[in-house]
Amino acid sequence: MPRNTRSSWGSNKPARRKGYRTLRYWADEHDGRGYMRHTKTIQGSKRDGDHELARIRLAHSQDRPSPTIAQAWEAWMVPEYEAMHQSYLENPRPSRKGSRESIKTSSYGQVKSTWSAHVGPRWGDVHPNEITHGDVQAWLDTMTEQVAKRALGQLQQILDTCLINECVDKNVARYKYRMPTKANKYDHGIWTLEELDRIILSMKGRPCEPAVIMSAIGGCRTGEALAPMLDEVRPVAVDGMTFAAVKVPRQVDQYGNVSATDDLKNQWSSRSVVIPPPWSARILEIKEEKESAGLAWLSDKGFGEPMGQNIMRRDFYEALDELGVPRRQLRALRRSWRSWIATKGISIEIMEKMMGHSDGTTTGRYYLQTSAEAIAEEMARACDWEALATRLRNVRDK
Repeated sequence: MPRNTRSSWGSNKPARRKGYRTLRYWADEHDGRGYMRHTKTIQGSKRDGDHELARIRLAHSQDRPSPTIAQAWEAWMVPEYEAMHQSYLENPRPSRKGSRESIKTSSYGQVKSTWSAHVGPRWGDVHPNEITHGDVQAWLDTMTEQVAKRALGQLQQILDTCLINECVDKNVARYKYRMPTKANKYDHGIWTLEELDRIILSMKGRPCEPAVIMSAIGGCRTGEALAPMLDEVRPVAVDGMTFAAVKVPRQVDQYGNVSATDDLKNQWSSRSVVIPPPWSARILEIKEEKESAGLAWLSDKGFGEPMGQNIMRRDFYEALDELGVPRRQLRALRRSWRSWIATKGISIEIMEKMMGHSDGTTTGRYYLQTSAEAIAEEMARACDWEALATRLRNVRDK
């Protein structure tokens, strides 16, 4: 039986009719259709097919289009991403790992940001076949590790599409590169509970105060910490102590835009967080203050709209500078919370629910349901919060 073969340029396969060959190749036949895939059937042997392919290659070797990276991005990648985002808007749901069917609004924003900040400025005017390994490595060395991984991944996708459209013969972004060791300008450590308490006290009355408490004591992600409305905050009494239960059904982006529940990080992110004493009293006090002022959001700009992450970040860093505390990213609040709460003896299943995670088990993913009251009871069982509050007051007084 004849074996199908493919040359390095075009394909040469047996046709259905014995003694004939089917040739496939890309070319611009100058018939108004542009550069496209063509099929041609000839009579003869495999060798005859190879000879004809060689002739066609000589005639059309200069036909291959060579778009710039920016042209490839606009022509092929942008429509694909827009279609995936539109699919998500029409049918929001938690994305399956590795799915290319839809893309969340937040992820789509990150894709556009990576292009405009890193890939576009460096490679936009460059043709795919002009990119060298050394140029890619030098480009990556200017970034931090996480940014470099995102930018390289996007360049890989663009060049993969160029390969599919036969604009290049290889994807140089697919080679193994040395990831940069350039340090982020912020310290990646954590704050102790005593440091968190001191930071929270210094934030009193500042616009970012409620969101800082939600992150540092409630374990919320930054966008989640800004999202609760006042009617989603309520007291929960357990063993004579008052906790504050706060629903987290949405998140707020950099500019104060509110997302739908389906646009949270994962399907377990929508939850209630519980703030223990002594910080619960301050959250409930903020709720009363803002309700009396006719406001709607726990982190309100002052005229009925939620605060964006950019405003919170700026206010938070100004407060740290005034306090004389070295800057860390906002996410360090959540990281610090997870580190100290883990020492209190709370069950790992409940702790993962508090974080908006699944613990990876079937029970954690589908069966374990936790109310604010159940979390408050678990926290009251695991820690003497009144004694903790007394110890923190003693530390402040020293």
